[in-house]
This record gives sequence, structure tokens and C-alpha cells, in this order.
Amino acid sequence: MATSRATPAVASTVRAAAWTVLAAGLVFVGGPAGLLAQRVDRIAPALVAEVMPGADRFDRADGDPPVIRAYRTGPDGREVLHGYVFLTSDLPPEQFGYSGPIEALVGMQPDGTLAGVLVTDYRESYMESMGDFLRTPGFQEQFAGKHIGDPFQLWGDVEGISRVSISVRALSRGIRDASRRVANAYGLTEDLSVGTEVVDPVGRSWFELRQLGVVERFEVTEPGEGSAGIALAHITNERLGEYFLGRPLYERALQSAERRGGAENLVLYAIDGSRLRLFRQQGWSIEQDGDTTLIDPRNVVSLGLPSGGIVSGEATMIGLMLVDGTVDPSRPFTFIYDLDELGVHTVEYVTQEARIVMAEVAAAAAGDVPAQPTRDLTGVDTAAPTAAPDSAAPDSAAPDSAAPDPAAVAADSPAAANPTDPAIAAPLDEAPGAGFDFIVSEDESLLERTLAGTSWSRVAIMLLVLSLGTTAFFTKIVWFRWASLAVTLLLLGFVDGGFLSVSHITGGIWVGMGVYLRDLPLLILVTFTVVTTLVWGRVFCGFLCPFGALQDFIDRFVPRAFKRPLPQSVHDRAIYAKYGALAIVVVPALLGSRVSLYEYFEPFGTVFFRSPSILLWIIAGTFLAASVVIPRFYCRYACPLGAALALLSFVSPRRIGRVEQCDYCKVCEQKCPTGAIRGPTIDFPECVRCNVCEVQLLEKVGVCRHEMEDIRPRLVQLRVGASTARSGANVPGMAAGTTDA
Repeated sequence: MATSRATPAVASTVRAAAWTVLAAGLVFVGGPAGLLAQRVDRIAPALVAEVMPGADRFDRADGDPPVIRAYRTGPDGREVLHGYVFLTSDLPPEQFGYSGPIEALVGMQPDGTLAGVLVTDYRESYMESMGDFLRTPGFQEQFAGKHIGDPFQLWGDVEGISRVSISVRALSRGIRDASRRVANAYGLTEDLSVGTEVVDPVGRSWFELRQLGVVERFEVTEPGEGSAGIALAHITNERLGEYFLGRPLYERALQSAERRGGAENLVLYAIDGSRLRLFRQQGWSIEQDGDTTLIDPRNVVSLGLPSGGIVSGEATMIGLMLVDGTVDPSRPFTFIYDLDELGVHTVEYVTQEARIVMAEVAAAAAGDVPAQPTRDLTGVDTAAPTAAPDSAAPDSAAPDSAAPDPAAVAADSPAAANPTDPAIAAPLDEAPGAGFDFIVSEDESLLERTLAGTSWSRVAIMLLVLSLGTTAFFTKIVWFRWASLAVTLLLLGFVDGGFLSVSHITGGIWVGMGVYLRDLPLLILVTFTVVTTLVWGRVFCGFLCPFGALQDFIDRFVPRAFKRPLPQSVHDRAIYAKYGALAIVVVPALLGSRVSLYEYFEPFGTVFFRSPSILLWIIAGTFLAASVVIPRFYCRYACPLGAALALLSFVSPRRIGRVEQCDYCKVCEQKCPTGAIRGPTIDFPECVRCNVCEVQLLEKVGVCRHEMEDIRPRLVQLRVGASTARSGANVPGMAAGTTDA
């Protein structure tokens, strides 16, 4: 017996349209559109003074990147530089929080100490539920007095805010990275990229590598449009290549080079900024000793998004330049980038190999030691030309990991092996007058950054909730399901606030997939939900949604007399309202709007974050009151996240089985909390896999307690009775037969 729908054409059209919306959302979840920075000269003077206390005078904003210089009057009556004030958004790439970029005004003293921080702009969908949490008294103030050499690690040296760790981590990294770039641009650190000083680059932060000259970066600007930063680094050996890119990506890079015939020199390029298209494959060449070597555009190979190594988090796009053996890495050379109408850009570059040669020649000229064969920083003889990538042998001194422990690196370095060799200079942190020492472990790879900022107690909570829900789903034990729902309501709802929300869809559209990758508990929950929905249907809705659990508890304790289900014809139309809510939330995000409307359709944050908004509490209270009358009212008719999961469940292969008795029994249909059952048919997108009907079948409730051999004779009597009734005759016992079944 097929389920009858009042408007099947409308139903099909609505669901098809909703599926299109979700599919479009998945296409667009690649990253947000570039945003123009807000220059610091637009900031009110009172705010500038607030982040730089003690200053007597401020200059107008100037420079690249733009900063406001602050001055104070010294004891002798003369003005001295007191520090710099800048916006993090003026130093791309911006760090993105849960729902978008986070901009902060920062004051920094000349010694690298932060004088003050003010969050000036951020777009966070949870603000309606939690209030202006990044400006909570005491939170921004914790950054004053921190040094830019600190790791700025969430739950380490930075106190976080529960339930919004993604945005707090983004703010912390944005402050740290912008401050370091200002320090480098305005000479707050000693320039270590000149002379013959040689240190082991492995184990150093990206900031240090730029100080050392291992990485050289320049800006390309398109007037009135924006700029792109291009960083270049010669990959001296496999060990350094793995440190830059991480082992998997470095191996893929070598395979790309091999397919193009190999190259004797590999150069990493890393691009950041708002105008990535200012990097082109054409126009590159290298000049050395008066000779120019053109780089074939086919040998400028894109590697896409960084996924590991020290470059991850420092660039938006990366790739390799394959340079032939006419360029000698043991001597300095110049990169030339001809951008036609935007001019010619040149970058002087001295490889680590060239620095060693210069150091050895200088030592030999001074009569300290005889000239020796050139060596790279692993101690391997490099007098012969650099091997092509496709024939590169593993470095015997290279560690197995792409980002080795700095202590192990120091122990393996030439300086440690031969501390009396003057050709090898002291490490940066031991050199007299050296600049800031930044060794930040969370910068080494995306995985390591995520793990460094992970709250393992939250991971434990998430794994506990998932394991209980999974066990309850498969065992079909009624009391265990209620225990699982209680844990879900308490932990994912009121304690951790780690529930899924439709805002995670809009966050992915605005910010990109990184919104999930930067929070391990969230990534675990999203992965579990997507996989279980694709295989079994809406398991999340039945076991892991705290608001769904709250409605189930209301239904359990409210007397049956209070319940008044909607007429079937109304229900059949009303279930599509949630797809409209999904479209209202998602479509504006797809069109580029930053206006968030989800909180008016989704009361999760209102209830579990205890929103200060009276309007949102009225909306949430209305949904809960309706759930007293109609079980799971919100899940049936209003939940946009449920609508998105319903669309995914269309392809679920493991659906609830039905038996022949279901053709005649109404028990499951009456007990279904979402009205998804119509006789033998289940409207599977509306099913939340709550186990209710499956438990009825296991316990043989209603018609299920009879064998079909006992039921069929009664069905024959019913059919005969119905036929006689239509002819005007009365069939005694027909009602009794129905009751017995």
C-alpha cells in the first residue's frame, strides 16, 4: 500500500530545489571571496591611543604595511619612538574565524612587546546567542604585555573562551602573525640575511626564515585593486623540502618535477594577499654573473593549497619553479619577475649553499682554516652539481618527520658535530645581538596546528557522546537510548555546546573547509554525522542533537491529553517549511551576503548558550511550547539542519525494514515522533532513526505479535464484510475481528 500525498508534484519540486541549494553550497564551500583591508588611518584617534598607552603624539598612517607611529617625550625632553599601531587586516593573509575574518587594532612597542589589542570588526554567527564575546572584559586585555615571540597558543599562553575556540584561535594567530610582519618590515629585528652567517633553517619559524634570508618575499601591487605577496625559497635538499612542505606534499612535488624531466634546482614559491592573480607563470627569469636564464612557464608548477610543513598557514597558494643547472646555487643570483604593465620586480637571493661557500672562503682568506669542499647544512659533499629531483637520494641525516624536533636538529647540525669549525656560525639564538627567536611548533603543519590548539577534554566528551549514541542505535535498548539522550543533552548542549548547527554550513561557505579542519571535536562530529546520514539516515537527529533530545524528554513527560497532532493533509504540506528555512539561511550566504538569519530559525544557541536576546527566547519558547502539543514539532516543520540532513538521507541504503504485518498495523504510525510512517511506508527523509518502530517490531507489539497465518483468515472476513456492507447487508462480528487483530 503506497503512501498517499496530497501534492506529490509540489513535494518533488520542493525537495529538488532544496537539493540544488545544498549542492550549490557544497560547490561554494571552497573559500570566501577576498575582502579589501580596512586601513589603519580610518580608526578613531581614541582607539589608537587606547592600544598605545603612554604615547604623547601619533603620526599619520604611512608605510607599507601602513602603521601609525607613536612617540613619547623622554626625560631629556626629546621625542623617542614609543611604538607602532596597525590593523591586522592590513597585513594579509587575514585569519578567518568561525564565520569570517577577524580584525584587530594592535599596538606594539619597539622591543616586540604588545601594548594593547582591540577587536575592531568580526562577523560571528554566535554573537546573537552569546553576545559580543571577543570584547568580553578581560579577554582582549590578556594580549597586552605579550611578546611577539610567544606562540599565542590557545589554552596554552592564550586563555580561550569555551564554545568559540575557532574564532579565538584565529584572533590570536592574526595578532601574532601581523605583529611579526610589522617587526620585520620596520627593522625591529636585526637583519640577519646579509654577511656569511649560516644556521640550520630546519626547526626555524617562517618569520625567522625570512630574517635569515632563506625565504625572500616581495609585494606586487595593482593600483586601486590590492596586492599579493610572493615568497621565494631555494630548496637545498630533501630535508629542507620536507620541512617546507611536509613529506606527502614534497613527494608529490618531486613526482611533478620528474614528469617534467626533473630539474637541478627547485625553488618554492608561496603566495598570500588579496590579489592572487598577480602571480603568473610567465615572466620569470634568473640572472647570475651577467647571464640570464629564462624559466619556462611550463616549469612553474602549482601545488595548490598548502597542506603541511612550515609554509602551511603562511600562504594561500604554493608551487615550484624548476630551474636547470645553468644556475649555480653556490653563488648569489637575482630573481626577475616581469609583469609588463605592472613593472619589473627583482629579488636578490643567496642560498644557504652560497653562504657556506662565502663563509669558507672568508675563513680561508683570514688564514684560519684551509678552503674545504662546499657542504650543505647536512654535512653532505655538494661539490658536484645538485642532483635532479627524480634521482635525489634520501638525505642520510634527514629525520623521518617533515618537521623534526628543534633539539634533535641542533644535535644533528654541523655546528654540533664540529663546534670548533669557524665556517659554521653559531645558531641564531646563540649569536650576539640576534633578533627575536621564534620557534613555534604549531606552524609546522595543518595537523600539528590543529592538535596544538585542541582541547583533549572536548575530544573525550565528543567521543563519549558518539560512542553512547552509536551503541544505543545498534542495540535498540530503550533505557540505554534515554541514557544516551540525557548525556547528549547535558554534554553537547549545556556543558560543551559542541552541537552541529546550520551555521556550520554557512560558516563553511563564508570561510571554507578550514572552519572544520581547525577544530578537531567539530571535525569528528561533522565526519560522523555525514557518514552515518549517508549510510543509515538521520542518526544525528535521533541520538546526537541536544535540541531533539530536549523535545523527546518533553514528549516523554507531557500527558497524552495535551497532544493534538496536525491533520494529515496539513502535516503533509507543513514538512516542507523546513526546506524553506534552509533556503532562507543558505541562499544569502551563497550570494555573498554576510547577514546571518539562522538564529531566527534555529534555537540551539538561544537555549544552550543562554542568549541575552528576548526576541530569540520568544522564538525558542514558541518552538518548545509547540513540542508539548506536537511531538518533535521543531524537527518536523522548522529545522533547517534537519532539512539538509534529510536531503543527504535520500541516498541512504540501510533503511528500516518492513514486514507483511505492517500493511495492517497502525501502532508504529501512531508512535512515530515525526509522523514519518504511513502504514507500511516510511517517508525516510522525515525519519530520525529513533528506534521506536524497530523496537515495536522486536518486541512484537500490536499485529506483530500474531503470525500472518492467524491474520489472513480475519482479513478475508474483513474483505467479505466490507463488500457485504457496501451492498447494504450487515455482517456481525466484523468489528470484533478488527479489534482482535
